[in-house]
Amino acid sequence: MRYLLYFLYVGWHWGLDLAFFIIRHEIRGEKKYGIRTIGTDNLASEVSKEDRKHIAMYEPVNYYTATWLFDHLQPADLSTTLLDVGCGRGRVLAMGAAYGFTTLAGIDLSPRLYKAAIKMRDILRNRYRDIRINVACQDARAYAIPETVGVIFLFNPFDQVIMEKFIAKVEESLLRRPRPLKILYANPQCKQQWLDAGFEETDSFVKMNFLRGSILVKGKS
Repeated sequence: MRYLLYFLYVGWHWGLDLAFFIIRHEIRGEKKYGIRTIGTDNLASEVSKEDRKHIAMYEPVNYYTATWLFDHLQPADLSTTLLDVGCGRGRVLAMGAAYGFTTLAGIDLSPRLYKAAIKMRDILRNRYRDIRINVACQDARAYAIPETVGVIFLFNPFDQVIMEKFIAKVEESLLRRPRPLKILYANPQCKQQWLDAGFEETDSFVKMNFLRGSILVKGKS
């Protein structure tokens, strides 16, 4: 039933061709990673009235886009911390662990999604030896980005107003400890803000008009 409901959601908003494509990858991805993260969540009741203007309904990044982004990682990236901003039910954390990250962090503003991410954290801790995962229920605008973070995953978690403040937090972290930083950005609607902040786009893709991804980097490895 959950696949049917998500198919109808995608089909209604973006068309049946994309819905069939997405659902095929959802079925394969959920099976491959042994997780259950499909579905949307309305965050209206969990954020302030002011923040509702800036934060979209939650839905997990599609597996096609996430795989394309993760496939652009280098071995050196895996020795850093992966930070998933808007981690939701933990799909990206599960993928990151499968790709070889041993230190991961996720933040989400929603208490309900935070609880789901905690469950995923516990699953991954049981699945992988020596993995370290920290999940926080926190506003990205107030989050002190750990100096070990070398890769940040974004799936358009908020609009340009909040993104500007989050980029400032990223720059604060880089000032504390200068280092290479890579952004895996799905549906990069605020990409120009990162370019204006000195990041360089090293690769990107567009598929079926709606699926988009961008690799942004700052500093040399």
